[in-house]
Amino acid sequence: MHFSAPLSSLASASALIFAYAQASYLHNDLSFGHQDRISPNLRAIPNWHLIGKPDPPEILSNKLVLTPPAPGNQRAAVWSEKQLQHQYWTVDLDFRATGPERAGGNMQLWYVKDGQNVVGTSSIYTVGKFDGLVLVIDQYAGSAGYIRAFLNDGSTDYKSHHSIDSLAFGHCEYAFRNLGRPSRVAIQQSSTGFKVSVDGHLCFESNKVKLPLGNNFGLTAASAENPDSFEVFKFVTTTESHTPDILDPAQGNVGSQQILNSDVHGRAEDKPRGGGEIPSYSDPVEEAASKYTSSSEQFADLHNRLQSMMKHISATSRDQAHWQTQAQKTSELLAERLSRIEASLGELHSLRERIDAIQADVRQTKSDLHNQLDRHVANIQGEVRDTHSSLTGRIEKGSGIGRFVVVVVGSQAVLVGAYLLYKRRRAGNHMKYL
Repeated sequence: MHFSAPLSSLASASALIFAYAQASYLHNDLSFGHQDRISPNLRAIPNWHLIGKPDPPEILSNKLVLTPPAPGNQRAAVWSEKQLQHQYWTVDLDFRATGPERAGGNMQLWYVKDGQNVVGTSSIYTVGKFDGLVLVIDQYAGSAGYIRAFLNDGSTDYKSHHSIDSLAFGHCEYAFRNLGRPSRVAIQQSSTGFKVSVDGHLCFESNKVKLPLGNNFGLTAASAENPDSFEVFKFVTTTESHTPDILDPAQGNVGSQQILNSDVHGRAEDKPRGGGEIPSYSDPVEEAASKYTSSSEQFADLHNRLQSMMKHISATSRDQAHWQTQAQKTSELLAERLSRIEASLGELHSLRERIDAIQADVRQTKSDLHNQLDRHVANIQGEVRDTHSSLTGRIEKGSGIGRFVVVVVGSQAVLVGAYLLYKRRRAGNHMKYL
């Protein structure tokens, strides 16, 4: 059986779609530091613009110093000159913050429209109205470190807002200062939602947030009078497709971000802001085969359909990978809980053995106490009997009651006789008269 050339091309292209769907492409124009060098000449970073107040950032061979260790009160920024034209992307930022014990400062990662002119070197507390996303890394509320995310559709003036901290839609604690190593913050926008992770661990995620195309990436940092030094080692942007995504013409004028009705997962607060709609892919319109008469029209139609198919397969593959990851996490969680239950059962068995040993000791102690009490009572009874016997014998051997009566009566008789003798003698004496 023979196939025509277009069908053969379709079969060959379909065989490569699955490998292409899982590919991740480096966006060189929106990256630096991934080739072990920040700048080829140590004077500028290709496709990026550096700003500083009062001094611009310092470019070294392997890092970009936004704020130096001294002096303090410095502001610096680096902004991409080109915009991101991909819907699904990932950004990996390697940075380090060092300083004295009570030093201070903050760093922001921006994905906003016209960031160089709108934001410049501003921080989250000094910026006005902006359109996009900002990730703030600072010591919020006197903590060891926080990573917070904010959204704005250009309608909120952050500089004049009375409570900027309440606008964060996601956050997690992360002690980033004086670690002695670079920290990695990863931001991912995929078909399943928006996710931020730190050093490979989930910070927060949300399927509420979808960011638009056409924004610029940027980094800003500010140091206090007692400064923290913020150094950037790598900023890498990868996309899920090699070519820019096609916008739906019906959604050409879109807002900053679309917030869908669902929950924020991880350690995030449910306070997203923004409005508008996101761009979407347009499916090829169904046309009759007789419409395409030339080979170029047939190839264009085949190209469009292959591209649409590739995007759908890519989305399906991402969903499958997401559910596989969720299933793996669930199985790991179940295994961990089972191991904890087994450990608890072992502890219960050990506790039962200890209780049995304590009961045996109590029974033995009770028996010993009863035996000692019985012996003590028997000894007391024996002592009482011996004392009673000896006392009875002594009484029997001693003087009787008769002798006692004789002594008493005799003493009374002697007293009476003496009294009578006294009276007689007194009566026999002669009376003497004066």
